[in-house]
Order: sequence, then C-alpha cells, then structure tokens
Amino acid sequence: MLLHEDVRMDKISTKTLKVLLFTAITLFLGLLVVILHLYEKGDHKIKKLHVISNNKGKNTYVEINSKSKPDPGDDSGFEVSEELVPEEKALQKDAKLNQEKINSINQKDIKRPEIKNKSFHNTFGRKVVFIYFSHTRESFLPYFKKGTASESAYHSQLNIALVGERLGDSLKHNGIWNEVSQIDIVNMLHDRNLTFGQSYQMSREVIVDEMRENRDLEMAFDIHRDSLQREHSTIEIGGESLAKISFVIGSGHENYKKNLDFTNGIHEVIERKYPGLSRGVIIKDKSQGNGVYNQDLLPNSVIVEIGGVENNLEELYRSADIIGNAISQYYWDKVHD
Repeated sequence: MLLHEDVRMDKISTKTLKVLLFTAITLFLGLLVVILHLYEKGDHKIKKLHVISNNKGKNTYVEINSKSKPDPGDDSGFEVSEELVPEEKALQKDAKLNQEKINSINQKDIKRPEIKNKSFHNTFGRKVVFIYFSHTRESFLPYFKKGTASESAYHSQLNIALVGERLGDSLKHNGIWNEVSQIDIVNMLHDRNLTFGQSYQMSREVIVDEMRENRDLEMAFDIHRDSLQREHSTIEIGGESLAKISFVIGSGHENYKKNLDFTNGIHEVIERKYPGLSRGVIIKDKSQGNGVYNQDLLPNSVIVEIGGVENNLEELYRSADIIGNAISQYYWDKVHD
C-alpha cells in the first residue's frame, strides 16, 4: 500500500512540473509579445544613433537622447538626423561624378577670413595637429548624378578628406604646422574583412601610429560630414553661404571632460564671430554609438562635423577656414605654453 502511494505521488509531481513549465513558457511568450509591441510603437531605446543639433545657435552642450522621436510639442529648435550607414556597393565602387561641377571649383577664389594676431606665431615645423578621417569616403550629393541617395554619397577621391586638407592649409596659414592623414579607412576595412561599424577601431591604429612617430602632437581632429539636409546644414553669414559645424565628444571614458573643455573653447571662439555657424558640442555616450571615438588617447581631440551631405565644396572650404582660424586663436591663447 505504501509503495502504491509513492508511485502516485511521483505521478502527481511530474504532472505539476509540466503545468509549471507550461505556465512559465506562456508568461515568457506573453512578455515577449509586449516587448515587441512597445518596440513597434517606438517607445523603446533604439540602437540607431541620433544626432541632435540646435538651429538657433544658442547651445554649447547638447546631451543626446536615444528616443526614436522628439517629444511632442518640443520647440527647442533641435533637428534630428540618423547616422548614415553607407550602401556597401557605394564603398566598393565609385559612382560617376559631375566633372563639370568639380572643374568649376577654384580654391584660390575662395577668400580666406583673416585673423589679427597680436604677435607673430609659428610652430616652425613642429606638427602639433593631426587631421584624420574615420569615415574617409563621406562625400557630397551636388557632385553625383541627380537622384542619388544619401546612403550612396561615398567616393574614394572626392570626399571629406578634401575638406580636411583645406583645414590643414588654414592652420598652416596661421602658423600651426600639421599632418593630414592620407590613409583610407575603407581600404583598411576591406583588407581585414571588417565592417563599416569597425571604422573607429581602424582609425585608432592610425592615431596611435601618429603619436608614436610624432612626439610634438598636441591636438587631433577627426573630420566628418553630417547627414542633415541642406536646410539644416547651411547658414548665410555676411552674404556668404557656409556649411554649419558641430563638434562631437564621446563621454564613454573617464577623462572626457578634458576633451569637452578644449572643444567648448573652440566652439566659443567661432560663436563670438560667427553666431549660429556652430551647432554646438554634442555629447554621446556608449549607448548612442562608439562613445569614445579615440578621444581617450589625447585630451585635445574631437570629432568635427563640417556641413552635410548636400553642401558643396565652396561652402565646406569657407567653414574649414573659419575652423582653422578658431583653432589657431584658441591654441595660441590657451593651449600653447
């Protein structure tokens, strides 16, 4: 009789376990459905990076959130743009460009804004600035076939590196010798069978190599262009059309405030003379992208976004000259011993 009751208890226990397991699975599936529903409504924290900028020229720091949509009724003047992921074919093969428009560009015709130095300054061959490009092939729609998508505006020759070279010329014009990287990060990615998302990993190697070779290095600028449309990336000042500027600081390392202080100083120099040209200093943590951007390597380093995908080179060159002047003023006043 006792043996029979033990067998019966075993059967009851097995049945109970099955019920509990079924209940747990049901609850899990229900929770999963709720999560998916919230995801589709956009109430979640999304993984896509959003760049928030102020069109009123009033901001100094902009903390980026990761909501999929701005709050209803928000009248702060912020524009939101997703960071573009380029089409793979646009990185593999160059699209045909409008050569007539390219030939019409004459850098010498673009007047450089002058700054009045109290005394002569020069680093005398010491290259204290390194200019490089984590997204080397970011290009500009005005030079592509009409109807080209922003995700296809990438090119191995006509790209953001031209703007970086102009910035380097402007800095040297103001006595700050510099090195402009000639390394195409896309080639590095292809050679190692890596993805576009690993661009900052490659550019980190480039910076480390430069720091190893150049003991005079004090500042580093990673030059990009934004994905914002022309209406948000362009401003007219003094009768000239200029590409707007923004600065990006990664807060994902413990010394980021040194980068922030340095960058805010440059922003303020620009804001005093060209109000509204700089959209401000944008702070991103690791939940909104890379979060460090190699800025942990050097306290005087920052990402500089010059213009957007719809700006032309004349506008970009003018802004590069202004940035060069601002960096020079800040360097001689605050950084240089």
